[in-house]
Amino acid sequence: MKGKPVNGELVETYRLASANFCALVADVPDDLWEAPGLGSWTVRELVGHTNRAYTTIEDYLLHPQDPEPPGSSYFSDGAIAQRGRQAVLALGDDPAVSVAATAERVLGLIEASSPESALGSPIGTMTLADYLPSRIAELVIHGMDLAQAISVERPIPESCMRQTLAFVAQRAAKKDSQLVLRALIGRGQLPAGYSVY
Repeated sequence: MKGKPVNGELVETYRLASANFCALVADVPDDLWEAPGLGSWTVRELVGHTNRAYTTIEDYLLHPQDPEPPGSSYFSDGAIAQRGRQAVLALGDDPAVSVAATAERVLGLIEASSPESALGSPIGTMTLADYLPSRIAELVIHGMDLAQAISVERPIPESCMRQTLAFVAQRAAKKDSQLVLRALIGRGQLPAGYSVY
């Protein structure tokens, strides 16, 4: 991981998204941790899942994995559910303290790493600089989900929204670029429940 440290706008945007998410987790009332969070997830499960916006960076940088082959059981519903349970257990008895500590540790790792550091993940190998936008999107999108679940209004930094919108737009361009573009410019509508994320 030697080389020029990751810095500048991308890491600052990640830092802002992280601070926003950590503040939201700290705002969760004690009686809402088992309340509905997103879909079938409770608030605790939503926070556990989003905490992987930190832990996957650490895991894939320090303990690179080989890509999983197509059709691997890693991507099965059961395996995904198991990772979700593990993410919840990792929160411990005080999720807010756990998330804040993980965020601080991972931010230190990012700052000490080269943007060209390789992350070995189940979906393939990429650089840290290429991976960060997806982690920013995770923090922003699920931060919005968490805010809605606990009925808290918190402004999201503009740079975080720009980066997240750019990331989602890239995904849309690979899937249904014309459909999404026409909806954004008022020339059409997206189907109910449509998502590129």
